[in-house]
Amino acid sequence: MTTLLASAARTASGTFVVPTPLSAGVLAGVFQLLVSAAATDVGDTLDVYIQHSVDGGTTWDDFIHFTQVLGNGGAKTFIARWNPIGAAPESELGAPQDAAMSAGVLQQPIGPNLRVKWAITDAGTDDASFTFGVEAAFTKLRS
Repeated sequence: MTTLLASAARTASGTFVVPTPLSAGVLAGVFQLLVSAAATDVGDTLDVYIQHSVDGGTTWDDFIHFTQVLGNGGAKTFIARWNPIGAAPESELGAPQDAAMSAGVLQQPIGPNLRVKWAITDAGTDDASFTFGVEAAFTKLRS
């Protein structure tokens, strides 16, 4: 298991660039969003995206958008399975999606650089707070 984003309480939207690019030979992956505490207002929301870059981090493109977490939902775990092997790309052409993708996983090749992006919306006057982290396990070519 690889930690992409360490678990911590977060009250604002943000990004974290994974410091180590994917190694050559990565074929597939399982990504896990672990929410251990959610804000208290039902209207507070958390959206978490996994993005990739083919140009070293200048341009980011969503390939995973986890199910939106509601503020009163409590602890949750979501799993995204990315396995593009044998799958035709779902979108052969298009503009980069930066936190604009609907919930789901795009089964297509990705660039070596990864970033976790999250958007926190505070619907009330209390500060929204979500405690969460993201982990991944990758399948690689056998050498």
